[in-house]
Amino acid sequence: MIFYVIKNYAKLMCRSSINVILLVVTPIILIAVLSSAFSSLMASYEEAGDFKAGYRISDGSPMAPYFDELKKAAEDSGVSFVEYAEGDAEELIRNGDIAGFVELGEDSCSIIKSSEHETEGKILEYMMTSFEKNIETNMLAYRNGSAVPDVALTVTRPEHMPAVNATDYYGIVETVYFLWCGIVCVAGIVNNEKKFKIIQKFRLAGLSEFKIYLSKFIPATAVVAAGIGMAAVISIMMFGIRWGNIPLSVLIVAMMILAAIAMGLMIYSITDNIVLTIVLTFGIVWFAGFVGGSFETYLFSGHPEYLKKLSPIYYGNRSLVELSSMGRTDYAGKSILISAAMTIICSAAAVLAGTIRKRGKA
Repeated sequence: MIFYVIKNYAKLMCRSSINVILLVVTPIILIAVLSSAFSSLMASYEEAGDFKAGYRISDGSPMAPYFDELKKAAEDSGVSFVEYAEGDAEELIRNGDIAGFVELGEDSCSIIKSSEHETEGKILEYMMTSFEKNIETNMLAYRNGSAVPDVALTVTRPEHMPAVNATDYYGIVETVYFLWCGIVCVAGIVNNEKKFKIIQKFRLAGLSEFKIYLSKFIPATAVVAAGIGMAAVISIMMFGIRWGNIPLSVLIVAMMILAAIAMGLMIYSITDNIVLTIVLTFGIVWFAGFVGGSFETYLFSGHPEYLKKLSPIYYGNRSLVELSSMGRTDYAGKSILISAAMTIICSAAAVLAGTIRKRGKA
């Protein structure tokens, strides 16, 4: 009998247009909107490449005798200095002849750059600052009659997380966010249960509270998994979202679906009111998503780390995003463990609440 009930409940859930909109359509819309809105914020650094820079030197500039050495060193870094005795620097940059301009006066050094060549401008600033400091160091050593000190540099390349683009990030976290709202799927069937007193009939037929719980848990999990799976596939086709390690990502998402449905059914078993259940669930999910990176990225958010770690969504988001960007993560195990614990605890609480309610009505 339990299998017949599960099959019928699954059919009812699949026929609901609200479920399709929530699990498939809404994530796609939010992915498109948020990835576009935050694309510049999460844009990865792009190398400037080789470029030309103009320069003009006044006769009295103390840097004039050394500028040829700078030009040689700059060539090795892909920067070609071109002298312009005349002409407006800003006009030359606008015309695309050069990416920046350096003017060396008798007691000044000016760098003209544009917003279209920000990286090139920073390179010029660094070069000229280093050039000026080296001249000062050499002149000071010459005056004191001492040798120019050698500078020993230690180069290290610490491990770091590669840049994550907005499309991949929001394509993952919005899919995760909406799976946690999956309890909406059971709204239709629980209303029918109350209207036609189906639960009382199940109990009279000898179904245990655990089987009654499974009659909603299994179809809801299957429908949410199918809807979220469709949303993920469509978003991959439309936006090219990368999920990294697919088998591990599927496992993490599947465990979160189990936890989400178990939490929602626990709240419903305690409140016995589907409207209140949806309100409470959405409130919990919104807060967990707010601190867990569903809206403001956990990469840039100012929330304390301890607050983020209170959110199960944070562990899911972080593990999936890191799998996408790095191919590995230290958070997958934590996410799976937390989801499994939530599933067990919430399921036990839901069955216990149903048992107590049954005894109270006996």
